[in-house]
Amino acid sequence: MGKASFERSPMSEAQRIRIVGATDRELPAVAELARIIWRKHYPGIITSEQIEYMLEHGYSRAALRRFITEQGAGLDLAHVGERFAGFAAYHRCDHPDELKLDKLYVHQDFQGRRVGSSLIESTEAAARGQQRTVLILNVNKNNVQAIRAYERNGFSVREAVVVDIGGGFVMDDYVMAKRLAR
Repeated sequence: MGKASFERSPMSEAQRIRIVGATDRELPAVAELARIIWRKHYPGIITSEQIEYMLEHGYSRAALRRFITEQGAGLDLAHVGERFAGFAAYHRCDHPDELKLDKLYVHQDFQGRRVGSSLIESTEAAARGQQRTVLILNVNKNNVQAIRAYERNGFSVREAVVVDIGGGFVMDDYVMAKRLAR
């Protein structure tokens, strides 16, 4: 079955999207899924050296654990049927009205099937639960596929930033924002 027909086929009951909060024992699976996605998606957007640097620093057990232990943070996992299809991680910002969607990744097999949108909706619910009215995120300026997906989900570019992340690397990003309805 080709990718186009896979994306258009309706989901059976067993393939419905299920969002659950991550536990410590699932952190290695999150890191592994990130490695798969990043190594396939980011070449041509950032260098392979930066990909490996960011995976090492952003997906260590300690880096991921903060999303399940810090107050106001979360790490949500998306399952389609029995398969782990994607995840979203968020945390509080300095600004009291904002929650930051720090990570949102969907395995290529499940893109275009509302998995990412479901994870965004879950993060929006968390923001509302914390009385936060704006959801923000950073996205690489050259990550056109992700920018379009965020725009379809109600985000717009707020500003452009260049952030030094160490190791001689920078993130050349857009900050995108979405005002949440109450």
